[in-house]
Amino acid sequence: MVLVKRPLKTRELLTMAWFMVGLKSADTTPAMLAGHTKNAVWLVPIASLLFLLPSFLLLMHLLKKHKNYNLVELIQHLLGSKIGTLLCLLIFLSAFIVIVLDLRNYVEQINYLYFPNASTTFIFTIFLLVCFITASKGLESIGSISWMFMPFILFTIIFILWLGQSNAVWNRIFPIFGSGLGVILTEGWNKSSLFLEMFLLTIGYQAFREPKFFRRGIYLGSGLAFFFITFFYLTYAIVFDYNTIENVAFPYQETTEIVTLGHFFTNVSTFFMVGWLICSFLRFSVFLYLLVWTFGAIFKVKPFESYLLPFCFLILTLGSIAPSFVTNELSVREVVLEYISPIFLLFPFLLWVMSLLRGRRER
Repeated sequence: MVLVKRPLKTRELLTMAWFMVGLKSADTTPAMLAGHTKNAVWLVPIASLLFLLPSFLLLMHLLKKHKNYNLVELIQHLLGSKIGTLLCLLIFLSAFIVIVLDLRNYVEQINYLYFPNASTTFIFTIFLLVCFITASKGLESIGSISWMFMPFILFTIIFILWLGQSNAVWNRIFPIFGSGLGVILTEGWNKSSLFLEMFLLTIGYQAFREPKFFRRGIYLGSGLAFFFITFFYLTYAIVFDYNTIENVAFPYQETTEIVTLGHFFTNVSTFFMVGWLICSFLRFSVFLYLLVWTFGAIFKVKPFESYLLPFCFLILTLGSIAPSFVTNELSVREVVLEYISPIFLLFPFLLWVMSLLRGRRER
C-alpha cells in the first residue's frame, strides 16, 4: 500500500498531533468539564494525562518492539485475527462516533456565531467538502500544510492568552480543587477518550522515514497540546467568574470577544476566528484520513483513500440527524466519552500481557 509520496518527518507529525489534540482548548469541552469541576476545569487535562500516559507509553513501547506493524496490525498480531479484528472495530467505531459528534458541534458553533442565517446542513456540507479535499491530498500534504500554518496559529494562541490576562482575576482560581479532588480524578478518567487522537495517530507508525521521527513528533506534539489546553482552561477559569464558567458554551469565542487592543482596535475576534477555522479544518482533515486509514487496515482495503468520499457522506448523514446542540453536548457526547474511555485506557495493557505470553511461548 502506498501511503504517502515520501516518508514523513518529525515536524509534520508534531503539528498534526498538536492540532488534533490541542483544539480541545477551543471547542465546547471546557464548558462540559466545568459543569462538574467548576473553576478547577484546568486540572482535568492534567488528570487525564496521568491516566493516559502509562497506556500510551506502553503502546509506544509495543510499537517499537514490533516495529513492522502499525496499530491495527499490532493488535491483530498479538490478539489473533478474530479477537484482534473485533478490538480494532471497537476502536474504529469509537473514533467514528466521536468525529460525528465533534463535527456536529463545530458546525453548530460556526452556524450560531458566524453564519446564523445559513442552514446547518449547508455549513456541514461545506465544512466536510473542505476536509475531504484536504484529506484527499494525503498525509504528507496535510502535514506540510499544518507546518506552514503553525507559526500563524502559534502567534494567535500566544496573543490571545496574553491579551486575556488583562481581564483575569486570579482569585477566581480558588478553591484550587473546585468541586473536589475526587471529582477531578473521576472526570480525568471518564473523559480520557477526549484525547483518543493520540492513539489513532499510531496507525501511521510506518509512514515515517524512521520510527524515531514518529516517536519524537507524537511526544512533542501531544506534550505541546496538553500544555496549551491546560493554560487555556486556566485562562477561562480566571477570566470568567465562578458562577458562569460552566454556562459559557463557547469559552474560546467569548474570550476573543472581550479582549481588546486599545480604544481603536476593539473587534479583534475576526482575526482569531480565522486561526480557529484553519485549525478546525486541519484537525478534522487528519481525523478523517486516519479514520479511513484504520478502516482500510482492518478490512485490507487498497487504496483506502477511495473511501474518503463515502465516509464524508455517511458522517454528513448521521451528523445532520443528530440531536440538538444542547442534547448532543450535555448528554450524548458526555455519555459516549465515558463509555469509550476505558477502551483506550486498558487495551494497551491487554496487548502488553499478550506480548509477554507470546514471548514466553517462543522461548
